[in-house]
Amino acid sequence: MGLLIAIARKVQLNSLRFEYEHKQIAISRVRSSLSNKISDYQMILADYDANSPEYKKFNQKIERLNQVEKRLNEQLTKIQNDLQMVEAEYRLCDQMIQSNIQRLYSGH
Repeated sequence: MGLLIAIARKVQLNSLRFEYEHKQIAISRVRSSLSNKISDYQMILADYDANSPEYKKFNQKIERLNQVEKRLNEQLTKIQNDLQMVEAEYRLCDQMIQSNIQRLYSGH
């Protein structure tokens, strides 16, 4: 990869990295809010008999929220994996840039 191409790719990768980090933060915030909501509903459950309609209603809400939390965790894992790949390619671009610069200055 040429020097200019490696620099251009590094700029693209930096933008991607920022995007993935932003998504991580957003998902983490939603997960935190969701966890708080689940905790609140679990505390409410303690006030009801297990056979009451209210208990069943809150239990269903907790189950739905747990499913959403699971999907968010899956998304977060995918984003983390994608971010690792971007960072690895970013490091490769850095190495290529350094290699090209060394070749320019060594006269080869």
